[in-house]
Amino acid sequence: MTLTAAPTPTSPTPTSPAPEAPALLPAPRPLSAAALPLWLVTMPTTSPTGARGEQTFAVRAPSYAEALGAAAATAHARPALRHRRGAHIDTAAARATLHR
Repeated sequence: MTLTAAPTPTSPTPTSPAPEAPALLPAPRPLSAAALPLWLVTMPTTSPTGARGEQTFAVRAPSYAEALGAAAATAHARPALRHRRGAHIDTAAARATLHR
C-alpha cells in the first residue's frame, strides 16, 4: 500500500475546479454632506465699540472637533466678517451642539 499526501484545499485536483479568487469589495464611498451630522457652532464676538454678541454657524461634520474646525474656517471668510460688521470673533471659545 502506498501512502500519498492529501491535496490541500487550495490546490486543484483532477476532479475539482481551481479555487475562485476572493470577491473584490467596492471601495467605501465617503458620506455625502447631507448624511453628516449637523452641528450648530457658536462663537463669542466683540464689536469695535466693545459690544458683545455671538455668531452661530451651521456646519455638517462627522465629529465635534471637525465641526469646530469647519466653523472656524468659515468664521474668517469675508461673508462672515461682513455679517458681524467687523466684530472680533473668538474661535478658541467656540462651542458646538449637535442639532437633532
